[in-house]
Amino acid sequence: MLALTARFRTETCPYCFEQFKLAETPFRCSSPPARCTPEPDPVRERAWEDPTPRGRVLDGASGFRREARCEACGQTSRKRLCPHCHMELPHTMGYSRNLIFAVIGAKEAGKSHYLAVLIQQLRKEIGPDLDMLLSPLDDATIRRYREDFYEPVYEEGQTIRATLSALGDRRVQMPLVYSLTFTRTRFGRRVITGSVTLVFFDTAGEDLNDEDVMNTVNKYIYRSDGILLLLDPLQLPRVRDRLDGRVSLPMRNTETAEILARTINLILNGRRLSPDAMIATPLAVAFSKFDAVGDLVDPQFQLLADSDHRSGYDLQDFDAVNGEMQALLDDWSDQPIVHEVRTRFKKFGFFGLSALGCNPHGDQRIPRVLPRRVEDPFLWLLHKNRLIPTRSRS
Repeated sequence: MLALTARFRTETCPYCFEQFKLAETPFRCSSPPARCTPEPDPVRERAWEDPTPRGRVLDGASGFRREARCEACGQTSRKRLCPHCHMELPHTMGYSRNLIFAVIGAKEAGKSHYLAVLIQQLRKEIGPDLDMLLSPLDDATIRRYREDFYEPVYEEGQTIRATLSALGDRRVQMPLVYSLTFTRTRFGRRVITGSVTLVFFDTAGEDLNDEDVMNTVNKYIYRSDGILLLLDPLQLPRVRDRLDGRVSLPMRNTETAEILARTINLILNGRRLSPDAMIATPLAVAFSKFDAVGDLVDPQFQLLADSDHRSGYDLQDFDAVNGEMQALLDDWSDQPIVHEVRTRFKKFGFFGLSALGCNPHGDQRIPRVLPRRVEDPFLWLLHKNRLIPTRSRS
């Protein structure tokens, strides 16, 4: 049952990131076009440059309702809309907590490949191990993940095309929206103990190259409940020199330190914080493509072992890897990234992972997907949002 307080608390649209109350939301007629003629929706057209006629918008200004009846066809609808952009809101809105996770990084840092593999791992392996079920919440998420992420990587064995800038293609701003349901066995029966709505964003690297662009299309970053900053070690000059031609290298792109500085400014301005404030949003900084630089790492590092979070988040493993990654970053980068993260964020962690398990630079082929530690930063963000417990080692 929807709690009374949930009806009037402030929610954030997972599409336009404007805030509203459930009592202020309109609905959309859910009848098929043959029964109720679609109409132009100027609000949606203005917000998303989408002139496609859709079901009639049903007034929601009369206070909180669970549904609305279309006067034209008599059909009752539960398709609740954001009052600002008229996107259909997840049916979990108001019933479960909404978490927005931003995945950011320079161009070719591996953001799309990370999301492709993370979601597959969550659904097939990590979720069952932790009694979690990840389920898509709308057809757009199902289609986009299948066509843009799963099919290229898992069926075609090809790298994913670079994400287009949201300035040129508004569809890029459409997130992947999932429900994460937690279960537990009680008295021999499986019961649901809670759920959250997860919103994932795959940001084009070039949209992080300019602060004004970030303020325009990346508002979700300062609304986020967790940020994952992917750092490509193959972009670091010292790493490139030490590899000495043994690994195919990508073209040089924007410095991660620059993206971090713009992200900090965006959050401070967006949340109206003072310039010297520390940011409460948890930040996970992760080296992607770690398979390509494994030879440069001490073989005794905990990072090279497999993580195991099956009975909860392993804080001992995190502490070891966090320290190792900070030391590596200080050694490999000529920018004070670790110092800046420590200074500006209250909660932070450093990770190393490989989404693909291979380096596809050159022929763009993925012979086999062999992920390593892709779940670590995501589970840490869940842990920092108090959704999974600490692993017991007793």
